[in-house]
Amino acid sequence: MREKALLVAFVSMASLAWLISAIGRGRIMAQEARSAAVAGEEQQQWLSNKADIEAKAASATAQLDAAKTLNGARLIGELNSLAGQAGLAPEVSGQRTERTTQFAFHSAQISFRRADMGALVRFYEEIAKRSPYIGLEQVSLAIDRGAPGTVNATFRVVAAELQR
Repeated sequence: MREKALLVAFVSMASLAWLISAIGRGRIMAQEARSAAVAGEEQQQWLSNKADIEAKAASATAQLDAAKTLNGARLIGELNSLAGQAGLAPEVSGQRTERTTQFAFHSAQISFRRADMGALVRFYEEIAKRSPYIGLEQVSLAIDRGAPGTVNATFRVVAAELQR
């Protein structure tokens, strides 16, 4: 009788553990199903607005001046020029190009060591004036402990080149 009771207790505990695990897996599956449904609705919304999105994109593209768009080499030259005008000594690296059917997006990383904050603001303002042809994708600032009052800055800059 004692062995039967122990066996029933063991089987009951194993069943309870399996049931708790099954409930947890069921919750996860339900959450994934809700997430997939939301993602599907969002995709459907984008697809239903496809014509409007394409019309707005075509209108925006038509307003761009192809002569103002920059290829990779012109982007580097422009960044060096803007940095020089702001009184900064740049280090340009990490050049990359991604192409689509209408555009080529050229990006580069430009770094400044021990830069004055005022000069960085002037550099930023000059880049902002050239929008939408040049834009900032990422900015990182860190205080330079070796030179009080200066910062080390890194900008990830992107330029769009219109491909016709």
